[in-house]
Amino acid sequence: MPMGSPASPVIADIVMEELLTRFEMEAKCKPRLLTKYVDDLFAIVKTDEVENMLKELNSYNKNIRFTVEVEKDGQLPYLDTLINTHNNKIYFDWYKKPTASGRLINYNSHHERKTILNTAKNFISRVLTISDRIYHRKNIAIIKKTLEENEFPSNLINKLIRNFKIRTSNDEATRETKSKIYKSIVYVPGISERIKTSQLYDKEKITLAFTYNNTLRQVYSNTKDRISKDEKSNIIYKIPCNGDGSHLCDKVYVGTTKLKLKTRISGHKSNIKLRNIASDNKTALTAHCKDTGHYPDFKNVSILDIEKHYNKRFTLEMLHIMSTPNDKRMNFKSDTDQCAYAYRHLLLKQQQNAVQASRCSANSNSVQPTSRSKSIQ
Repeated sequence: MPMGSPASPVIADIVMEELLTRFEMEAKCKPRLLTKYVDDLFAIVKTDEVENMLKELNSYNKNIRFTVEVEKDGQLPYLDTLINTHNNKIYFDWYKKPTASGRLINYNSHHERKTILNTAKNFISRVLTISDRIYHRKNIAIIKKTLEENEFPSNLINKLIRNFKIRTSNDEATRETKSKIYKSIVYVPGISERIKTSQLYDKEKITLAFTYNNTLRQVYSNTKDRISKDEKSNIIYKIPCNGDGSHLCDKVYVGTTKLKLKTRISGHKSNIKLRNIASDNKTALTAHCKDTGHYPDFKNVSILDIEKHYNKRFTLEMLHIMSTPNDKRMNFKSDTDQCAYAYRHLLLKQQQNAVQASRCSANSNSVQPTSRSKSIQ
């Protein structure tokens, strides 16, 4: 499956579930415990059965290959945890990969203060929540060192850790059940803080969050090649008429296709070549060329809209046809028969307003002041 596709993780999860179901039913050496997170497995199995279990997992499909990491010195890393066994009990500690840089948001970075503090709070909560209490003293020392390397003040670090302990030691009596409305605005230093603490909105119902304009999308250019007009698909297009060489024609044809534009244009050209042979299944463009002897201007084809959904694309085609003046339209009347009356009414009203606006503009430009005309005379 391609990386980045929304369907990939879903299908991968289905495949893993199917594989584990078959393994649990058919395996000769069944583990005491087997759990999964996406494609990472954790199992408790006898030491002499590890290799047999690995062979069985790798036998289901040649494209799926598992690797194994066994407990060493009573420890085994799994995801963000370090699983420790001691006196037949399992303890969890926070695990940091050797390659981890410890880089968090810098305390002096150009962000809202709440964002900076929440980064530190989430880091503290994550480390201390994952690990058991017997490892808290060690992990608190790591937290302090990491935050200090990101230029957080020592007194602030101690305060955040103390607040976390107070918050977790006391059970919350009541939890907020009211639904809130979340809105985002661009962060402007000095102004955003004043807006958030102002009385311009109801803080009980609305929560403000800030976004930032300086993103990686602006720093790095788009690496994808731009798709040419002829390679685009799922489009509504317009083809002007080129006349017959001696007479110009201002009519246009509006069509839609899910194929690439160059493929559809090739089909139009074939139909025009055979316009005098077959009489059925003719497009309005072919019929126009047959009746007038004109030829379309395929070099100046324009794309009006892009829409992947068929019904929406079909509706957009009808709307573009109806927006074209009747005296410049090649399309058949039947091409817009399925258009809803509401759309027809709105388009007609919009066209009438545009005509009235143009008339008013023309009249205002033609009127001259009476006193000025007398003085000229």
